[in-house]
Amino acid sequence: MATNVMKNTYSLFGLIELPDYRYTNYHIINESHSWNTDVTKFAGFQNSFAFERAFVPIGNWVQLQTQLYWSYCFPISIAYVLIIFGIKHLMHNRQAFNLRKLLMLWNLFLAIFSILGTYRCLPEFIHIIQTDGIRASYTKSTYYADYRLSVWYLFFTVSKAFELIDTMFIVLRKSKLIPLHWIHHILTLNFSWFVFTDVPATARWMVCMNFFVHSLMYTYYALKALKFQIPRQINVTITTLQVTQMFAGLYINYDCLRRKLMGYPVDTSYSVVLTGVTLYGLFAILFMNFFIRTYLLPTKPIQILSDINHNHYKGVVKKCQ
Repeated sequence: MATNVMKNTYSLFGLIELPDYRYTNYHIINESHSWNTDVTKFAGFQNSFAFERAFVPIGNWVQLQTQLYWSYCFPISIAYVLIIFGIKHLMHNRQAFNLRKLLMLWNLFLAIFSILGTYRCLPEFIHIIQTDGIRASYTKSTYYADYRLSVWYLFFTVSKAFELIDTMFIVLRKSKLIPLHWIHHILTLNFSWFVFTDVPATARWMVCMNFFVHSLMYTYYALKALKFQIPRQINVTITTLQVTQMFAGLYINYDCLRRKLMGYPVDTSYSVVLTGVTLYGLFAILFMNFFIRTYLLPTKPIQILSDINHNHYKGVVKKCQ
């Protein structure tokens, strides 16, 4: 592990100079970086897929493009809102579409994608915790050295745009569209694209938690679309994992901010951790509110995840991010 530290300062609105230290070797999106293709040097499974190897010669160029075009998430978000509410309005006096088979295939695709992402990213996540401790897992961006992980972190980021398609199933099937669903989609898309260009260590938690929870969630909804009878407790477990994810994200971003202010090296920027604290704090409140209303308050029975995302074949199920 590197011991050198890159020392710098960050100007907060031009008024306050804050310490901004990083571990030198790990903030490395640049044209001169070369990828080590010897997978035995990295944690996790000692294999690589052909599409991962194909990334090596173009990896730097692709990631540099993300620094130039990440802000495209803003017009995409605006178009998303206009389209979904436009379709929702058009569907008001029309019969709902029966998209069960297409929804099952979409769930299956996202389940396989998330399982593969977990397969690739989780071993490195576990490895750094075992070897360097939990704090290193969100303060050192060592994951970037492994080109295979860089591919999947890029896939994760891009997938947030494709996941906007989720809402199309809601409005076309005339299921209930709650604000938490589309607001969560927009904020997750914008945060992911903004964060990726900074190569933050906190992305390790964001990506791994999301891949893991989605692996379970989308598999569940693919099975439900196939009319498998699955215990209600699975819904409770998924909701609990979503809430846990938000509080974990809030804590690691808070701790990164605290350590940066104390002058410790952390591989992330102030803008990323400040945005992360705000976003995860908001999601923690929203998801905890849903949890309380659903499980703790004496209300009429509610299908556990029917109001949080699109994937339940009888309702709307909200994804975590």
